[in-house]
Amino acid sequence: MSNILKWSFKNALVGLGCLFCVVVIACAFLAPVLAHSNFSPASNVLYDFLHKLCKMHGTNIFTILNHPIGICARCIGSYISAAVILYTYLHKFKMDKIIFIIIGTLAFGEIAAEYFNLFVTNDFIRLIDGFFLGAFLGMLYIKILDWLEGKKGW
Repeated sequence: MSNILKWSFKNALVGLGCLFCVVVIACAFLAPVLAHSNFSPASNVLYDFLHKLCKMHGTNIFTILNHPIGICARCIGSYISAAVILYTYLHKFKMDKIIFIIIGTLAFGEIAAEYFNLFVTNDFIRLIDGFFLGAFLGMLYIKILDWLEGKKGW
């Protein structure tokens, strides 16, 4: 395959990943509005979709109009951050290797600390951790696509 086709296919996959993240974010903010507006069949479909993406949907949820958004704070932060990272990659943003490692360490360090009950987390800490996790996973997705394309190095 020629280099231009590899580049176009990779950018299409990055764009699809970004689009998926934006759809999840839109569903998370649209579901409570529909539930508040008495469009319960549509809001139930959106909530079912969101509950498949987040294991903590019953706890640690932000609310809009007294209705939960459907995914936890960590997941909403992850999707927002991943969408931003993937979008900025399409506009020639590159993340340095050291920053990538630091962001990954912060993201997984907080998850491990919460798992081993080293400190009590709240929604704000989970949201910040979600931003780190989304940035890490967004760049990891790009690096996997680079590896499949045959690029070596950082």
